[in-house]
Amino acid sequence: MVAIVEIFLLPPLAIGRLGAGKTPLENFTWREDPTVHGAARNVIEPAPTLEVLPDGSITPYLPGVIRFRDGDDLRPVAPFFEVWANVQADSGGVHPEPLTAKLLRALGSSLDAVSFSIRLANRKASRRTGNEADAFEAYLEVPAIDHRRHALLAFTPPEAGAAPLVLPERPIPLGHFQVIRPAARTSAGINLDVVRVRVTPAAGLSYGPPAAVRGRAPSSGRVYEIVRPENRILNPQASWMRYNADYSTYNNPEPFDTYDGADEGSNLSWGVVDDTCDGIVQAMVVVGGVRHVAQARVCIGPPDFAPDRRPFFSLADDLTDRDIPFDATADSDPRQIATPDGPSAPVPQEAIADLFARVFETVSLLNLDAIRARGLSDNQGFLLADPTQRVGDLPLTDQGSMTSAENTVDGRPGKQYASAKIVDLIGDGKSVARGGQNPLAYTDLVALAHAPLAELEALTDLLRTFGPRVGYLVRPPYARFRELGEQPAETPDPRFRDPRVRRDTAHDMRMPPYMRDSDATALSLTHRQYAELMSYVEALQSLQPLVTKQVTGAAEPPDDGVRGPQAAPAADAAPVPAASPPVMTPLRNRIHALMAERTRRGTSGPSGSGG
Repeated sequence: MVAIVEIFLLPPLAIGRLGAGKTPLENFTWREDPTVHGAARNVIEPAPTLEVLPDGSITPYLPGVIRFRDGDDLRPVAPFFEVWANVQADSGGVHPEPLTAKLLRALGSSLDAVSFSIRLANRKASRRTGNEADAFEAYLEVPAIDHRRHALLAFTPPEAGAAPLVLPERPIPLGHFQVIRPAARTSAGINLDVVRVRVTPAAGLSYGPPAAVRGRAPSSGRVYEIVRPENRILNPQASWMRYNADYSTYNNPEPFDTYDGADEGSNLSWGVVDDTCDGIVQAMVVVGGVRHVAQARVCIGPPDFAPDRRPFFSLADDLTDRDIPFDATADSDPRQIATPDGPSAPVPQEAIADLFARVFETVSLLNLDAIRARGLSDNQGFLLADPTQRVGDLPLTDQGSMTSAENTVDGRPGKQYASAKIVDLIGDGKSVARGGQNPLAYTDLVALAHAPLAELEALTDLLRTFGPRVGYLVRPPYARFRELGEQPAETPDPRFRDPRVRRDTAHDMRMPPYMRDSDATALSLTHRQYAELMSYVEALQSLQPLVTKQVTGAAEPPDDGVRGPQAAPAADAAPVPAASPPVMTPLRNRIHALMAERTRRGTSGPSGSGG
């Protein structure tokens, strides 16, 4: 007799995306473009997709193309959740399997014993004002035998003496919830008998009080409609209408000016909210008199307007950093790199290659000129007392940032932060600041610097040859609590950053340059990514002897965006590597295998008869 030990929901966390389209977005995966013209860049590829039929059942299909819109409306990303169980067999062993109608019958139960609840909420205004009456939420309980599509209508829970932001009679739609009807069959390799639910996000609309009619863009002066007339439904008496980010009154998040009305006059809120939200899906199964409960989380945010571009710092990276710290001496899944002579090192080559590919995909979307201007403005505004004061040999934090001025300290050669490309194309930055011939000079620099590094072979060669420079070109992450002293240091620690040290929060040209973390301070890689990268560089350096020698009359090597200009080296410049066997990357391994096969068959190269 089998028995359920516990139940759980998969996935435990899902991301939904807003969209007004009537049909949810089809499923797709990421892969490398296999064509020659694709240059192995990342592309999206259709994947098996579940279509919900009018009776609540599903049918799988493989899309021919991915359709992101229904007319002018973006399609929402609507995640499914499956109920799974750890089942104990007669033999005593426990194994996971999906909860199906068939399994329930085998346990002497049915779908009548299964129910779901979902609670979604938007608490952003409440977070700012500190008033629970400025939050709104939707809650539903649905039995598993009910396969209708239920609207998630949110309003502010009643609280004595408080003015609710969202009234029950004028709720804000947060999407729909539906229990899928199981079917006792398998189609396209998908078991349709599994107990599933689906969360479909809302349309992606804004809501406000009756006064939220027109606003003016502070930069352009353009007048625009704040909220559609039919969505001006919020209570004008709610405390959200009086919020002004006054630090003497409110505990503001950072950056503080991410609400409608900020940076306008007295910073008075326009009282606008949206239909993004997050919450909890709960499943309950009663079998043999025992109630089993499982929960999963769902986060619903804005559409992804670049779905074929992967961020280098994702939620998955953050969770991995928290739960699976990197151990350079005993990583759980090491990747080997080797020279033809055989020495190897346990370094995560595939992870590093993937990281730099994602870096290129991310920066290809950036207007580096704009975020540089914003980052330096943040330095001037609240991160630093005086951005013009250079701290030690760290990069500049004023208008000299990412210019030729980076490479000198008090008139002497310093660390070569600015590459030859920066020196050649940007110079001292004065022409760029005046709006010279190219108003996007920094943005154009991105592809020149990062495109070659998206290829594993070029990346490995570069890191092997100029690895020491990576140590000061990549911004270290914030320290873990156990690494911090009781009192902050007077100067930055090169191993990690301390949020109590103002210079550690400031923006500069170190990678990733000028990008904001969630609190508007300078972004970095995760601890794991940083440790993997430094471990990889160290392993590459250990594969070859390094000697310092004077090269006379040698031509300047090609610049790649990471090397510094090849002028007089600084005192701490990296030693010149002696000739040594190249790292055996996958491409080189394929070439070696091909040449070995040709040798075995007695064929020649392209110029011979066997070409």
